[in-house]
Amino acid sequence: MHGWTVPYEPPPPITLRTGVTLVEVPVVVRDSKGRAVSGLTRGDFELYDSGKKQAITAFSEHDSAGERGGDPASPAAISKAKGGAPARFLAFFFDDLHTPAPDLQAAKDAAVKFVKTGLKPGDRAVVVRASEGGDHAFSGDASKLAEEIGRIWTRERVDEVYCPHMVPYEAYLIVNHLDNEVLRAKMGACYLCMHRACSEFEVEGPARELWEQTLFQTTISLHAVESLVDGMSRLPGQRIILLASSTLFTGNREADLGSLMTKALHGNVVINTLDARRMYVTSSRYSLKIQDPQGDGLGALAAGTGGTFFHNNNDLAEGYRRLGMAPETMYVLGFSPTGAADGRFHKLKVQLTASTQYAVQERLGYMASAQDAPEAASSRLDDAVASSHPIADLPVRFSWETTAQGVSVVMHLDLSHMHFLNWQGRRAQRLTIVATLRDSRGQIVAGKRSEFELNLTDATFAELSRTTFTASMTLDAPPGSYAARAVAEDGLDRKLSAASEEVRVK
Repeated sequence: MHGWTVPYEPPPPITLRTGVTLVEVPVVVRDSKGRAVSGLTRGDFELYDSGKKQAITAFSEHDSAGERGGDPASPAAISKAKGGAPARFLAFFFDDLHTPAPDLQAAKDAAVKFVKTGLKPGDRAVVVRASEGGDHAFSGDASKLAEEIGRIWTRERVDEVYCPHMVPYEAYLIVNHLDNEVLRAKMGACYLCMHRACSEFEVEGPARELWEQTLFQTTISLHAVESLVDGMSRLPGQRIILLASSTLFTGNREADLGSLMTKALHGNVVINTLDARRMYVTSSRYSLKIQDPQGDGLGALAAGTGGTFFHNNNDLAEGYRRLGMAPETMYVLGFSPTGAADGRFHKLKVQLTASTQYAVQERLGYMASAQDAPEAASSRLDDAVASSHPIADLPVRFSWETTAQGVSVVMHLDLSHMHFLNWQGRRAQRLTIVATLRDSRGQIVAGKRSEFELNLTDATFAELSRTTFTASMTLDAPPGSYAARAVAEDGLDRKLSAASEEVRVK
């Protein structure tokens, strides 16, 4: 079990035209040599939502220095770096939850080479892993960054114990009843390892366990990327995440993925992704190399933030060289979807009106719900923090104590009534706790966010279940009266509990 605490800042407000829901689509146009094309206008583009042509109601062109033109009402102008500020902020993100040791080592070697030869004077970089969050301290020291990369090791779950053997995408199809052919094939494969005929239940059970583990790990990875985006969105200059993973299957997490892409777009954070599997051949048509953009989280993150997806290539060093730069020119198209939100994933297609040899890279799609609108870029957790209403979906009790320095918030959690995942012989869960103090004007004067990753043995779980799991944090504040708010969220079911209290610091 380990945890970390960082300052909490609410998402910035985003102004939209009254009564308009806007879906933003970042687009990069490249010529035959891979160079970004500039100087295009709104009339050069056509945009389709699930095959239906849409009117482009907002348009802007951006380069690495900032917004160059377009609709002034369109949000997400890229901030210009202040005088003397670093030119680029690079985050080397390693998805150690989904990347086996050989793939991770290849990505690490390539990243170290880029750190030693590709960083420019004034660049600042940070090394982040999916399994551990925390404060992100950027550095220009190449030797230090290389050492941090060298300390990363894989935490990938081993799947070979399942009978019949299956990959997460197959488990996804079985659990969600999307392909009976997969279920029948796995029932046949079950005979080979069980040496007898197997029922649907005997196949669906392992599939459900594998799928829950996959969703849990994907949620942790997306949460870590979101935390990184939140921190980088306040930095000047170019902001680039270089995300290396062997796969990031999002499955039922399309809404979370869409929210993350919207946050990155408004925070001017480009997410470039690198497939650490390199070139490979698979024997299964249900491999994790999925052509469906809903399942290809790596491709979706890149396309949805104006980034590049480097894949099916053994030269990962070249991949980092290409990805270590933001697109020279990016366009942001906006449209208002017609019809009521149906809660489904909508595929997007952008093409040029003139017949050219240019390649167009666009956001793959969006969830047709309020979660994808820019004004809803905040998460349910952020919304709960901003509210004053109590929420009691988790077995959590909060208490507050005033001290000479501020307010101490204590969380008491009954683990015996929590949903845990059986992962590598342990009970796994992830908890997020946010505590804030607001003054009489409703402004946050102090806030912290703590993350706890629980990997409990049966003995530790039994011991903590007899008492409670307790965590605390102290918010420093000057003397005065405050509205204290505490929110807890579990990382598996995304359930929330929240409470408020009036406190006075003397």
